Amino acid sequence: MVTSTNRLLDRGTLAQAGPLIGVCTVALTAAFVGVIGLASGGTPGVVGRLPVYVLASAVGFVLALLAVDSGGANGMSALRRASAVGVGGFVMLSLGAEGVIYAATHPDAVVVSHLFVYLLSAAIIASGLGYWAVRNRRLVRALVRGSRV
Repeated sequence: MVTSTNRLLDRGTLAQAGPLIGVCTVALTAAFVGVIGLASGGTPGVVGRLPVYVLASAVGFVLALLAVDSGGANGMSALRRASAVGVGGFVMLSLGAEGVIYAATHPDAVVVSHLFVYLLSAAIIASGLGYWAVRNRRLVRALVRGSRV
């Protein structure tokens, strides 16, 4: 039983954040492997799969636009958010899928070389930083604007 008085370590917060960080870590690891696969030319046929990635990102864009717009956001804000979802979805889906394809067709280059461990480590760090940035978005905005913290 978790008995910490720290809100970040209580069971409810861990139950919420743990799966989210786990899913983000898996997705980022697949995307990182996808970058390696594309850069090495180890994912033949990517041009044939590109239309599927574009279609999926278009669907994500429209769904995000409908969700954000119905939530009461102003028009420009809804369009910006939906565009970010569409572009981010395209990047993550295409790189992630190519990463899975590369890992399945070249397991020696990914697993045996220990490349997977380094990419998984980078994904865990990126997921943790992303979680922190979302929880501290005011501080992040201030840092981006160059304000004193």
